[in-house]
Amino acid sequence: MPPHVHLFDHPFMFITDRHRSQDRSNLDVIRAALEGGIRWIQYREPDLSDAEFYNEAIKIKELCDEVSAGLIINDRLDVAALIRAEGVHLGQGDLPLRVVKEYMGEDFIVGYSAHTLQEAITTAWEGADYITYSPLFRLEHKDTPYKPHGIDGAKEVMEKVEVPIFLLGGIRLPDLKDLAGTIHPLRIAGVSMISQADDIRAAAEEAMGILGPAFEASRES
Repeated sequence: MPPHVHLFDHPFMFITDRHRSQDRSNLDVIRAALEGGIRWIQYREPDLSDAEFYNEAIKIKELCDEVSAGLIINDRLDVAALIRAEGVHLGQGDLPLRVVKEYMGEDFIVGYSAHTLQEAITTAWEGADYITYSPLFRLEHKDTPYKPHGIDGAKEVMEKVEVPIFLLGGIRLPDLKDLAGTIHPLRIAGVSMISQADDIRAAAEEAMGILGPAFEASRES
């Protein structure tokens, strides 16, 4: 991992979804998010062809490198390796986390999507560098078999799992102030609070303006 990139020093990871971006391209959305201070991008576009995915990933990596931001590739270990991304994000049905970690080496970040406390505990034991834990709140854009964890569930997983937890699912920009005052340290992974904003850069700046100071304060206490 490049020395300028420290995932766990940044409290927000933006996850792409071009279907929830008001017809704006991933490159335009990511560029504005980076201008707003976000420094971790997770590129997730499961319905693109191999060539489309690779070609866009290369361009996103260039944008991230311009501002010393980090790039995580969802699912596609081959693409992550080819473009020298900082890591890959896995979930149920993907390649075995432990095998990926052993093959790619300690400097390669491997994240995992966990939806239950036991899954988070097991994944951390297997070597995940970080975990996205979802859904925190009720999802409006899709159905899920998992019940919202809520604040208490978030606190419980953070007490029982030592690796960094990025909370995900149903979180809106107005929720961040309350969450920042309740959960320490607060790390968020988000899609629509950034991608669906009318002004993406302003939304990113607002999110980082809340999360950044709270995150630093929790690390110093």
